Amino acid sequence: YLMGKLLATILAMLLGFIGTMVLSHIPITVMANKDQQIERSINMTAFESNNKNAVEVDDIRFETIVPEGSYRLPKYGDGEETPIQFGVRITNQTSTPYRFELPLFVPEILNPHGNPLHMNFARNATWAVNELDIPLIMPGESFKYLMDAKFIWYSKNCIELTGYILYGGVFNFYNFKPGKYQIHFKYKNTLAKKNPFMEVRGDTEIDSFWTGIVVTPFTRLLLR
Repeated sequence: YLMGKLLATILAMLLGFIGTMVLSHIPITVMANKDQQIERSINMTAFESNNKNAVEVDDIRFETIVPEGSYRLPKYGDGEETPIQFGVRITNQTSTPYRFELPLFVPEILNPHGNPLHMNFARNATWAVNELDIPLIMPGESFKYLMDAKFIWYSKNCIELTGYILYGGVFNFYNFKPGKYQIHFKYKNTLAKKNPFMEVRGDTEIDSFWTGIVVTPFTRLLLR
């Protein structure tokens, strides 16, 4: 028994010595990269805890905003509608001016059970691009974009949410009832230069568009 215990102690000391030698020969660059990853994770956690409705991509901050937060659904039978606004706040924290194409922000809604609602999309017209559709956000500036929509009765048993996206496209979500919903936005742009048909200037090339993909955090939408 004593001999086995002595051998186990010697083996543990030998393994510890080998581990120390291996650690001392790890390249400094590898350890530095690991430390940077840990630091980025800490910063991301701290940022999200300060504002759970916002996310940063390439030093640009995107925040989901619902100004009212709570809305009363329309009553059935009298043609009543409930207007609603929701959207995003974009803050340019870089040193470069960037342009954003606001109609490309597409909403996604979760029902009170956390399941995504199906969105129908149709286009019955195409709008020309307005200057306000593609704002240039300077370094340090923040821009708020609010989308207008409304709750209406689609049928006797169904309340519909409808609004406009993508230059005249119409979106529809269905089957709303009182409860706690969630909403966020998805945005994707792959071109830094575009040739949109402008209302005033006609067909012209415009640059400085931010390229990337962003999904803003969900924020609560209370219906009563």
